[in-house]
Amino acid sequence: MAVRYKREYDHIIGEMVDALKHLEGYFEFLGLGSKEWDDLGEEIQDECLKTMSHDIIYGLGTEPVIYVGRGSIKYEPDLAQIRIFDGDSAVYVVRLS
Repeated sequence: MAVRYKREYDHIIGEMVDALKHLEGYFEFLGLGSKEWDDLGEEIQDECLKTMSHDIIYGLGTEPVIYVGRGSIKYEPDLAQIRIFDGDSAVYVVRLS
């Protein structure tokens, strides 16, 4: 099953990037520590977050939950949204339509 969306994909990616920044240790998804992440610089960090967002959306097509840092990301097809959780609390909702 693929993640279905009706909104402009670039807007969804932009919201995912913003949402990922709310998760503690999100850079660990890329196998990086905090110092390594900080050393990348803002432009490269932004590109990494975009790529990470693409990968997560793709992964949610086959996995119900993807763990990122200390949080998790869940695709809810019936609601046409992706929820980003920090622990048990949803901290961000990305609408897909």
